[in-house]
Amino acid sequence: MTWEKKRVLVTVKAYPEKSKKHGIVVCTAGITNTGDWIRLYPMPYTVFLGANKIHRYDWIEVECEKVTDEKLQRKESYRVRDGSVSFVDRSLSLGKIKGKAPWEKRNELVIPKVATSLEFLEDQYYNDRTSLGLIKPREVIDFFTREELKQPPEPKEYQRSLDNQVIPIIDAIPHIFAYKFRCAGCNEKKFHDIMCEDWELFEAYRSWWKNYQDVKILWEKLHEKFFDFMIRHDLHFYMGMYSQQPSWLIIGLYYPPKEIPIPAKRPVTLGNWMGT
Repeated sequence: MTWEKKRVLVTVKAYPEKSKKHGIVVCTAGITNTGDWIRLYPMPYTVFLGANKIHRYDWIEVECEKVTDEKLQRKESYRVRDGSVSFVDRSLSLGKIKGKAPWEKRNELVIPKVATSLEFLEDQYYNDRTSLGLIKPREVIDFFTREELKQPPEPKEYQRSLDNQVIPIIDAIPHIFAYKFRCAGCNEKKFHDIMCEDWELFEAYRSWWKNYQDVKILWEKLHEKFFDFMIRHDLHFYMGMYSQQPSWLIIGLYYPPKEIPIPAKRPVTLGNWMGT
């Protein structure tokens, strides 16, 4: 194996899943310090637990190797070397000014990566196997469930890791949430209807049930946060290609306040962002 050391701004964490080979893992996506999209798998669930857990918008360093045996040959996929993940900089995840998240600094790194449309990403996939991207919907039409909302599953078992962390055995969250939207590649009669697998959404669905044990009220709260709140912000969708067939999913949400300045589209590296 040829391991490479990469620095990555974590932008997306998929919801934890059980793997027969790797245990409980998290598929993670981000932007490297050279401005490239990257998919990291398997990331052990334990790095997202405890006081020193990885947050979205942490800069991390990781040893990884290019995946060559994947069904769809997605160009951004890298396999993570066990035990190789470390922190580089946490100011974009935990750093706050006057109680506000550092959206302007995040925008400097994230907004230059916006693709023109989902249609553009689709063309890129067939051109060079691009399978990650960020788009800005021109119009968000609806946020809905494909199936009836039910009580989400709760962990029934727990296990201890080698460093004595208590790890819940995750049951799969139903993948039932979706957005209907138009992007720049859509005319007035065309729209996209795409499944959303954002970690924040799935965790809200699971944890809010404890306070709203009525599916009608739970749905009202979810809709208020993931539609009403989101469309009042500058909502973008992180897009990812499903591993088994060439279909796109919304794998994460990026939603800076609308009053935050949008930078010019130019590549920003970790070095020049930190002034080094």
